[in-house]
Amino acid sequence: MTTAIEIPTLLRIKPNTLYKLGKYLRRNGFNTIALFYGEGIAELVGQTVEISLDSSEIKVRYTETVASHDIEAVVTSAFALPRSTDAIVAVGGGMAIDYAKYAGFLARKPVIAVPTALSNDGFSSPGASLKINGRRTSCPASIPFGVVLDTAVIAKSPPRFTFSGVGDLLSKYSAVHDWKLAYWETGEQVNDFAVLIALQSVENFVNHPNKSIGDLDFIKLMAGALVMSGVAMEVSGSSRPASGSEHLISHAYDKVAPRPSMHGLQVGLASIATMWLQEHPRLEDVMAVLAETGFLHFVKENPLDRAAFLESIRMAPSIKDDYFTILTPPGNVDRLVEFVSDSPVWDGLLT
Repeated sequence: MTTAIEIPTLLRIKPNTLYKLGKYLRRNGFNTIALFYGEGIAELVGQTVEISLDSSEIKVRYTETVASHDIEAVVTSAFALPRSTDAIVAVGGGMAIDYAKYAGFLARKPVIAVPTALSNDGFSSPGASLKINGRRTSCPASIPFGVVLDTAVIAKSPPRFTFSGVGDLLSKYSAVHDWKLAYWETGEQVNDFAVLIALQSVENFVNHPNKSIGDLDFIKLMAGALVMSGVAMEVSGSSRPASGSEHLISHAYDKVAPRPSMHGLQVGLASIATMWLQEHPRLEDVMAVLAETGFLHFVKENPLDRAAFLESIRMAPSIKDDYFTILTPPGNVDRLVEFVSDSPVWDGLLT
């Protein structure tokens, strides 16, 4: 049995790609576009985008600033697109790109993602996180036709976004381990190629000698790794290679914490916990990367709520039905709660 998969056709990850956006679009036959900006992004990079589009004679028939995740708003926007639209271009963070991906999915238009921060792998994934009846829900969407990422823009983004991306990327170790556990315990099918893509991308990241989040080569490597995480999900037809018990803890924390943090920061911390429970051989390497990049220092300045984190561990197994992870076997939740309660690893990270 063969399954058709899509991967980004247009992929540019280097400095100053924003200046060449129009040229990339014209090369791929996209002469008339709809343009979606994240909030505040047009003020930051809109002039550069407009100059680039004008210089390549790209016509913008529809422009919108994305202000919500609500699916009703996305549907309205999708059906408001002019018929002449060749493609949708989304410039901004996760909200704007998810919004555009689902609008493109509904309107059957290719989407070019232009992320201005690297907070997670959502900009290259085949899904979109939207609100339905007030609840965050993962919705099916097409993987972007293109990803145009300006590493110079990313280097100027607030550090919390890049630290979030670091945490989200390192979580692939925990996620893949859980997927393999599910195979042994329930027979759930594992796509070996998706595993290879996910693990190879994070291995390259971990082994890179320079861990400075302001270094353009480091940003390029990290961006490429996050793109490959999205491709791994497309290949597998699920989020399994990128999301496991550590994501369940983060989703639970969103529900119980007085003030949830950024997704990747929560996932990064949760990965420390789940990889300990998994007795994962790469845990020490992950801790070293979290320290070298400055992730741990940043979280200690912005710690998570200890009581909410412990409650999220207890709640995590109930987040997804029939989803086997390291938290599923009896007694494992209690073991993890004890570890998080007593280990000095968590000093300063939780308060």
